[in-house]
Amino acid sequence: MPWKIGLIGTGNVASFWAHNLKGIDSVELLVQGSSPEKTRSFISTHGLIALDSQEVDFFLICVQDRNIAAVVTGLPEHIPTFVCAGLFSIQAYLTRQIGIIYPLQTIQAHALPSFSTVPFLAEFSTNARDIGLGFLYEMGLKYSEETEEARFSAHLAAVFINNFGYFLMKQGLSLAHKHHIPSALFKPLIDQTITNLLVNKDLQTGPARRNDLETLRAHESMLTHQSLEIYKALSAFIQHTNSHEL
Repeated sequence: MPWKIGLIGTGNVASFWAHNLKGIDSVELLVQGSSPEKTRSFISTHGLIALDSQEVDFFLICVQDRNIAAVVTGLPEHIPTFVCAGLFSIQAYLTRQIGIIYPLQTIQAHALPSFSTVPFLAEFSTNARDIGLGFLYEMGLKYSEETEEARFSAHLAAVFINNFGYFLMKQGLSLAHKHHIPSALFKPLIDQTITNLLVNKDLQTGPARRNDLETLRAHESMLTHQSLEIYKALSAFIQHTNSHEL
């Protein structure tokens, strides 16, 4: 069926939807940003049109978490509304057609993933479930319906895995860059780390894991300031977690 979608937002997640939906013949995508300037810029970048009328099949909200509630309450209740956020509760809005379609992926506007590489977590009010599932099915999206509690836990897990993991790996690469060691040299290590992470066993390695105090002290002597604090804190956590084996 044809889909007329009102896209609310102009950030990274909105760009992800625009990038993947604008080439689909059955989709008409209209956008509204938080200001006319942001709307015009997004339209120019993605070749879309402005959301001048609110008569759409559903709204897709892609705004910062702190602004979601205000956006939802400002939209007409008779039109289904789907929120693209991992930590937003729909429980206070169940009198309207509402749901969650949350892409479980890191998204940056300059490196937008395709639908085929993104799993989605979904949750719907009873009166929005048919249209929500219908859209997911017709777009060929990989999705899993989850409870609010499970979705919140997945969001927290994603912060540890992606946000914290990215920060730590960038810290590691910066140490190598000081000596002009190319990042590409670490790609096999990064790939194997991800492979190990997805194995259902404890494959933690390293000096903290084996309580190698001599190596820990040698590493600490090479670090300063923030990097040293991070190294000592994480090593202590790893040692504590595995203290029963030491």
